[in-house]
Amino acid sequence: MKPFPKLHLWLLIPFGFTLLGFRSYWTGFSEAPLRWHLHGISATAWYIILIVQPWLYHHRPIQIHRKVGMLGLLLAGFVTASALGVIRGNLTQPEQSPLFKVRYSLSLLDFIFIAGFLLSVAAAVWNAKNTQVHARWMISTVFWVLSPATTRLSFLPLGMIYQPKEFSDFPFLWVDVLAWNQVLVFLIVAFLMIQDYRKEKKIYLSFALVAIVQLSCIWVVFALKDAKWLITLFNHLFEL
Repeated sequence: MKPFPKLHLWLLIPFGFTLLGFRSYWTGFSEAPLRWHLHGISATAWYIILIVQPWLYHHRPIQIHRKVGMLGLLLAGFVTASALGVIRGNLTQPEQSPLFKVRYSLSLLDFIFIAGFLLSVAAAVWNAKNTQVHARWMISTVFWVLSPATTRLSFLPLGMIYQPKEFSDFPFLWVDVLAWNQVLVFLIVAFLMIQDYRKEKKIYLSFALVAIVQLSCIWVVFALKDAKWLITLFNHLFEL
């Protein structure tokens, strides 16, 4: 029996969270800048392919799975390139934004996440003949980019609870909520690693790498903040 027969259904869960987390993009679609469209549409298309691929693997000839995978590679490159445009835009957001004081450290996180995403795609391609390893590298792409969506989604119930007139009325900062979500992603990935170890007595690098980086990113935000060297580095990279 082929592995992961229900994977396409499980992947619908983080896809739904991501759509809800970035609901403001879709509700304000006509007003969004071009860089958001390039990233939002390409990332959504990538996600759809990620969901479809396990189903194709189980229900259609493997040649179709491979051809769709080639299209996925092109989209992954586009997602990565367009993410850099979004990062540059985030660095120039107005002072009124709740992210303004930590925009450089948050952009560093985005840079780390998209680099991890691209690394996982490349590793999945490299291990294409090993289904167990290949599938886990592809699954890990979800967790690299999940916390930005779930962090935004978290403010939906938090807003209902605290009902702030302004964002500053919340009794916590954006980075606090981000840290909670980094821990959440870590716990999900840790659960998957435990399941793998129980069944196979094996820890897969794809999941271990995501888990370590997710926790490390909490330190990045709270310890680095917008350090002067980080501001200088990003201003130089993005010619600001």
